[in-house]
Amino acid sequence: MDFNNKYETLDDFISSRLNDEEVGIWFYDNGLEKFIIKLPNHIIRAINQGCKLEMLVGQYFVSEKTYPVIGLFIYDHIDNPLIVTQSSNFLLEIDALKLILKSGNSILVDFYDELGVPVLSSNATLSENTVEIQWQNIDTEYNNDNWKKVLDQMKLDFDAKNYQDFQRIEINVSNGVAIQSAFITDQNITTHYLEEKEGDQLEKKVFVPLESIFKINTIFLNPYFNSSGRKKEFTDIFAHYELGTFYIESKVLSSQKAFDKSISKQQDNIKKQILKAVNQLAGALRSVSNEISVFDSKSNLKIEINKGLVPQCIILVSELPSFGEWEDFNISIFELISQYNCYHNIMELSDFMKIIKLARGSIEKLDYYLMKRAEGFETTKTFFYKTEVVFN
Repeated sequence: MDFNNKYETLDDFISSRLNDEEVGIWFYDNGLEKFIIKLPNHIIRAINQGCKLEMLVGQYFVSEKTYPVIGLFIYDHIDNPLIVTQSSNFLLEIDALKLILKSGNSILVDFYDELGVPVLSSNATLSENTVEIQWQNIDTEYNNDNWKKVLDQMKLDFDAKNYQDFQRIEINVSNGVAIQSAFITDQNITTHYLEEKEGDQLEKKVFVPLESIFKINTIFLNPYFNSSGRKKEFTDIFAHYELGTFYIESKVLSSQKAFDKSISKQQDNIKKQILKAVNQLAGALRSVSNEISVFDSKSNLKIEINKGLVPQCIILVSELPSFGEWEDFNISIFELISQYNCYHNIMELSDFMKIIKLARGSIEKLDYYLMKRAEGFETTKTFFYKTEVVFN
C-alpha cells in the first residue's frame, strides 16, 4: 500500500498504525521531535526500570530502489531480547527520522500499550550525537514482491545476528511520567500505569474491550461467592450470553527487574502462574457444578449462570516466551484440563486483542473464533499456538 497517497498528515498515519499494529516504532516531527513506541505493558515497565533499549537503522537495495528498515531491540531477557522489525515507506515519517538522528538532541518517547493507549512519556538521549542517513530513491509501493524480499531478508539477518550493515544506536530512557487513562464504560474504569498493581491493571485492560461487546449486566469484573462468611473471588472476569459462558483469568508473568533474572527463574515463575490460573478456573467450574451462588462485585446481585453450556476457559498472560523446557509441563497441564468439559485457551494478551478486533463487536464471532483456537490448542498440545488472520 502506498501510505503517501492514503494519508495526508503524519498524525493520520501514526494513528492508523497504532490501531492496526501489535507493536511498532514510529517517528514524529511536527515542531516536536518524538519517538512513538507501541509495546506490551510489561515490556514498557522493563524499559522504565532500566532495561537496555537499542535501535538498528539500515537499508536494503532491490532493483535499484532503496528500502529503509528499523529494528528495535529490547533486552527484557538479556540472552533473548524482544526484536521489533519495521520498514517504512511513508516519506513524512522518514524525513522525521532523518531529522531526529541528524540533530542528536534529547527527544521525547511516548509509550503506548496493547490497547493503543498512551501509558508513559519519557525523555530519551541517543548514544550517537549525530547519525547521517542518505536514503535516496525510496520505493513507496508497499505491497509488492520487493518489499516482501526485504522483510524476509531482514528477518534472516536478524535471526543470524548479522548486523554489520546497520547503524546501532542505544536509546537511554529517563524521567518517565505515567499517564492516567479513563475509559467511559458501564463501570467507569480508570487505570494508572505506575501506581496500580500490574495484575489489577491487566484485568481492566481485558475487561474494557470485552464490555464493548457484551450487553450490560452480562459481563462482570471480579465476581465473588461466599465461603465461611467471607467473599472469595470467583474469577477475574465472567461473561455470558444465551449460547456461551466465558471464564477468564489474567496473569502478569513479569516481575520487578525481571530482565535481571535468569531464564530458568523466569520460566519457573511462568509455570507457577499458569498452573495457579488453571486451578482457579477449575475451582470456578466446580462452584457452578455444585450450584454455589455467584454475585456481581459492583451490585452484589446474583449472577444467573447456565451450567448446561460448554464454557470457554481462557488464561491470559502478559507474555509467553517460547524459550526453555516446556514439554513435561504441557503434558501435565493438558491432563489437568481434560478432566473438565470446556474449551480452553492459554494465550498472550496481544493474541486475545487480535481476536477481539477480528470479532468486530460480535459475541457470536468471538465465541466461534475462541472455539476454533481451542481446537487448535488441543491438536498441537502446546501453549505456543499463535492466532493468524487469513482472509479468503
